[in-house]
Amino acid sequence: MKRRDVLMGFGAVAMMGAGAGEAFAAQTAGAGVTDKTVYELRIYHLNEGKQEAILERFRTRETKIFERVGMHGVGYWVPTDDPLAGRTLIYMLRHKSRQAATESWAKFNADAEWVALQAETEKDGSFVKLHESTFMKLTDFSPKV
Repeated sequence: MKRRDVLMGFGAVAMMGAGAGEAFAAQTAGAGVTDKTVYELRIYHLNEGKQEAILERFRTRETKIFERVGMHGVGYWVPTDDPLAGRTLIYMLRHKSRQAATESWAKFNADAEWVALQAETEKDGSFVKLHESTFMKLTDFSPKV
C-alpha cells in the first residue's frame, strides 16, 4: 500500500455525515494546535492473525500510555479491503512539535508500563512485521484537528 492511497482515504472523514463529522471535530478540534504542531501517520503491517490482539491492546492500554507521555491520538483505522484488511493498523498522532514527538517516543519506549505490556502481549510473537511513519504539518487551509 502506498502512503498516497492511505492519505487519500482520509478524505472520507471530510465526507462523513454531519453528526459523525461534528462529533469527530468536537473531539479533536484545535486543542493545542499551533504552527509547530506536527501529525504523525503510522501504518503497521501486522503479522498474520495479530490484528485483534493489537486492537485490544490499543483499545485498553496503549493509547492511555500515549496520552500520558504527551501524544494525542487523532484517529485509528483498519482497512476494509484486501490486501490490507485484517493485517493492518493505521493511526495518526498529534504532537506539539517535531522535537516533542521525538521526546514522547523516547519516553514511551522507556516507559515501564509499556515495556511490561509489550512483553506480556507479545510473548508468543511480535504483532508488527513492518511499520511506516510519516510526519506532516497542516496546510493553511486545513481544519485544525
